[in-house]
Amino acid sequence: MSDYTLEELVIARMAKEFRGGLMGVGATILADLSARLAKSLYVPDLFLATISRAVADPDVQAKTFNDEWALDGSARMALGWEEMFRLIAQHKLQIWIGSVQIDRNGASNISVIGDWASPRAQLIGSRGIPDDLWGCERLNFHMRKQTPKSFVEKVDFVSGFGRDPGTGVNSITPAQPGVVVSDLGVYDYGGPEGAMRVVSLHPGVTFAQAQEMTGFELPDPGAGVPVTAAPTAEELRVIREVIDPSGMRRLESDAGNSRLMRELWDAEIAAVAGG
Repeated sequence: MSDYTLEELVIARMAKEFRGGLMGVGATILADLSARLAKSLYVPDLFLATISRAVADPDVQAKTFNDEWALDGSARMALGWEEMFRLIAQHKLQIWIGSVQIDRNGASNISVIGDWASPRAQLIGSRGIPDDLWGCERLNFHMRKQTPKSFVEKVDFVSGFGRDPGTGVNSITPAQPGVVVSDLGVYDYGGPEGAMRVVSLHPGVTFAQAQEMTGFELPDPGAGVPVTAAPTAEELRVIREVIDPSGMRRLESDAGNSRLMRELWDAEIAAVAGG
């Protein structure tokens, strides 16, 4: 990837999944940027919103640490909790979730690692996933690091149902697992019996490498595995000059750390003070 970074590749690929006329939300930095890229180039009627939904339908602007304040000037409305849940119930939300675990059948976990009664790690809790399950057509996932601990046979705790929700007599169909984008490739749930399968692998990644970093057996795609398309020149221009000129996407790269965050934060404060 001499002309672009992995993060730019991921942003461009995730942007292709948004459809117009609906709310587009990304729960990770790269996913949020992908929504802005999609609105900029492909679906101008995409309804952008911040994670809290307090700022809704803003113009496309550069991402900052203070998005709620930065986007407020161009936002056409704010959404209260009641209004936001009503939109979700009417199937108006499409979202990229940053899960900690995802399994063969598309169940996701952002709650605990290990046994619920005595977990090895307490995470942020299931938060909005249970609500999104009943209002989204599908849930897409941005997995920053693909490892056997993040791509697992069965999640430790079910925050979001997968292909086999086991909801008994409940006639309501929950959101289905959609596309999964990691640092190695793109996956969906079109495999045998709705299992995860490879859609494409990023440049330079082999199926053997992807399988090694997966905690269950992936269906072998055989020869000629598709390669994830490189970002176009226009996509790179928008990413670098319009939606992320400060380079916040680097926080979700291997170089992302507290020192980089501090550097970006200080630069943003200096720009605001000087402007």
